[in-house]
Amino acid sequence: MHDRFYLRLLSSLYISTFFIRASFGIMLATLPLYLNITTGFIGYGIVAAASPLFEMGTVLFIGAVVDRYGRKIVLLSGLLTAALFLFFLAFTKNLYLIFCINAAHGMAAGAILVASLALLTDYAPENRRGREMGAFDAFNMLGWVVGYALGALFLEVLKGSLWQTFLIAGAMALFGCVYCFINVAEPKKYDVLCKKIRFTTIVGVLKQRSILLLTLPWFVVFMIIGAVMTFLTVSTSQGILMISPLLLSGVIVGAGVVLILTQVFYGRLSDKYGRLPIMVVGTIGFVGLMTVIGVGYGLASTTNGEDVKNSIIRFWPLLGVFGFMALAFGPSALSSLADEAKETARGVTMAVYSIVISAGMFVGVPAVAAIFDRYGGEGVLFFMIGCAIAMLCLMIARYVELKHRKRQLTS
Repeated sequence: MHDRFYLRLLSSLYISTFFIRASFGIMLATLPLYLNITTGFIGYGIVAAASPLFEMGTVLFIGAVVDRYGRKIVLLSGLLTAALFLFFLAFTKNLYLIFCINAAHGMAAGAILVASLALLTDYAPENRRGREMGAFDAFNMLGWVVGYALGALFLEVLKGSLWQTFLIAGAMALFGCVYCFINVAEPKKYDVLCKKIRFTTIVGVLKQRSILLLTLPWFVVFMIIGAVMTFLTVSTSQGILMISPLLLSGVIVGAGVVLILTQVFYGRLSDKYGRLPIMVVGTIGFVGLMTVIGVGYGLASTTNGEDVKNSIIRFWPLLGVFGFMALAFGPSALSSLADEAKETARGVTMAVYSIVISAGMFVGVPAVAAIFDRYGGEGVLFFMIGCAIAMLCLMIARYVELKHRKRQLTS
């Protein structure tokens, strides 16, 4: 593989992914206050959930288009669509229009994610796939956290004209599109495309036990992430978290630096020692993290933000250890999914991953809000522990499946 081509491909995928996620992070951070949403979490949760809902509804078709017509055209279409609709946000506060714009963002996000992961799977050698997927996962999540940090900063700097944040976000997304257009190529395009879109291909991927066991844990992860990301800014504005947007930005950026270093590190470990052991480390981390946060919430003396925060923070050593372990899950799970994907069905396979994370975002946003409104801290406690148990069960099932497959090969 030509080193120059490969580096240009990797830089295009990483940079375009970073900028599009950062632009979405800015939107997510500033949109609630742009719309003056300080009460009514459920109403805003429905508007915010339009993006993952429409991504879920269209991404399988998008994945089939990726497998039939190529990765680059779908990737560029998603990037351009996302940029244009971010610009549109600056000119309306109508909730119905914003619901539609969020829906378009969801479809664009699905196209970007599926095409990018299919490209990585096509060209990343298997012995380096963990490292490359780890870096992709890092830039993907780093984009979210940096965008959210910028959004929190813009809440201070652009208080009277928050519409400008969407112009900035749109410009970032457009830059990612242009950079990708210049640098992405598909020399193996016709080796990995299917001859026609078949419904049976989609059904075949959905029926693969290994694909389901590798994607369903992401539902749990993104259910939590979606709820936290959507309501964090609103909580900050109400004084629930007792932390300034500027300080929040600094915390998020610091976490982002740790994120990018650990994802590449764990990706390389999965290349060297195998995917499953590193996935197990990540699963234990997530289970521990969810349990500790849930217990901290449940043991808080009151539902007051300061009491809840102090109750959780007192477990900071456990939060640090489990948080570091949880970061192992992303690169190892994505690499495993790429390893399992059939060559002419990689778009559809990555679409299943996109559906699952979108479903997590869609369910997590209104579910956690409703649980907190109805049951308070105790409800959050049981919800977190339930998520931890579900993720642990899925990982056990994956281990059993691999053992069964190994016995079949040796018999």
